[in-house]
Amino acid sequence: MSAGTVLADRYVLEEVIGAGGMGRVWRGHDRVLGRPVAVKEILSPPWLAAGAGERWRDGLREAQAASRLRHPNVVAVLDVLQTDRPWIIMEYVAARSLDVVLAERGRFEPRDAARVGLEILAALDAAHRAGVIHRDVKPHNVLLAADGRVVLTDFGLAVIAEGGVTIAQQVLGSPDFVAPECARDGVSTVACDLWSLGATLYALVEGVAPYHRPTAVATLAALAVEPPDPITRAGAMAPVILRLLNRDPRRRPSVIETRRLLRAVLTASTTVPLPPRRRRWAPRGWRAALAAAAACALAGAGTAAAVGRPSRGPQDVPPTPPAVHACLEPARTDATPTNAGPGPYALPAGWVWHPDDAGFTVAVPAAWSRYLVATAVCFQDPSGTRTLAVEPAVTPTLDPTTFWRRTETALRATGTLPGYTKISIGPVLAGAGGAEWESTWDTAGGLRRHARRLVVTTAPSQAYTLSWFTDDADWPLDEPLFRTVATSYRGIT
Repeated sequence: MSAGTVLADRYVLEEVIGAGGMGRVWRGHDRVLGRPVAVKEILSPPWLAAGAGERWRDGLREAQAASRLRHPNVVAVLDVLQTDRPWIIMEYVAARSLDVVLAERGRFEPRDAARVGLEILAALDAAHRAGVIHRDVKPHNVLLAADGRVVLTDFGLAVIAEGGVTIAQQVLGSPDFVAPECARDGVSTVACDLWSLGATLYALVEGVAPYHRPTAVATLAALAVEPPDPITRAGAMAPVILRLLNRDPRRRPSVIETRRLLRAVLTASTTVPLPPRRRRWAPRGWRAALAAAAACALAGAGTAAAVGRPSRGPQDVPPTPPAVHACLEPARTDATPTNAGPGPYALPAGWVWHPDDAGFTVAVPAAWSRYLVATAVCFQDPSGTRTLAVEPAVTPTLDPTTFWRRTETALRATGTLPGYTKISIGPVLAGAGGAEWESTWDTAGGLRRHARRLVVTTAPSQAYTLSWFTDDADWPLDEPLFRTVATSYRGIT
């Protein structure tokens, strides 16, 4: 095939943007809907046995199964075609693959790897719930998208899982990231995907896969009998990774347990120092949005305080504006969220898209009320327990972490944070232009509240914040809710 080829009188192939052993991916154009698409051309790999080409084309049915998935962390499959070979039409995501980012910026700090891991895990959880096993989780198939998502792609090898799936005499996926039982027996299970997630996290923190050798044969030989290479740089991530890489699939943690372990890494008291500025690898849109997607949840004791314009002097403490804690007052409703249409991905039941007059769009529960406090836009649930606050335009600083530390000092000086406990203050994805601050405090009535705040730089003169307020006891339940909010945020352009 060549550029200019039209498939099904609809999809125009423009240029090859990726290639591998399973085929190649084209950037294309959908002439009917007038939008870019990614088109995967599936080719019979040279390592398949003679006569296996027809079985390989059965992957078309598996791709159709993957098309059922609608999740912000999964590249959407839009269409499937069959000519002399299968073609998978997918959502086009302007992005860089995780392996490219890893090669350019070097290994990830443990907390950064944990954040990315949570997003990959969310994609796998959605796939597994739909009965789909990915079978090829690796950095090459994880995209860091310009629209803010950490996205799992390439479900070309995916299968429908009914108990377990065994494919005789085939080792599918990359030898560096395939689970031992998959390589040995051709089995494909949920536990295999979790092993591959562990190998991916290992590569992020160590810089190389756990069984990497000069050749695929040597890699598979090591995988068959040896333990993973020593893990030396993973810090708090080491126990999580080693549990995922357990050779016995029955002893690997479940999705729920893996999520708990990764979140524990994020809530560790230690913070990650800012890296040298030379690691500012991400494009502007990615710096802005990935931090929101990866932060998952944030909350604070007053958004206006968290996003107050920082003073210019490096030693100055930012002033505390009069709207401290204002978003926590009973909602003074002037409007309720409205549905803006389907949005870039399907929302949970009871959620809607809200295009705000302040210049942003965000997904929120339909029953929540909207009101304003100074320059902050607040959304609150009917009980008044949970509040989302958005400050779409704030003045950024060169060091957002330092800003949070100064803001912490200012807020504590006001006496509005009795019983204050700092959980963490630090950058969000090193070099990405954002920072988060998580803490708890007591209300006057003795109720423990939980706060997580994020500020993200989108341009030299522009930044935004998102905040989530909740009772401390509800934080474990609220965190995945805010994951949806943070991933959905689309700011001023």
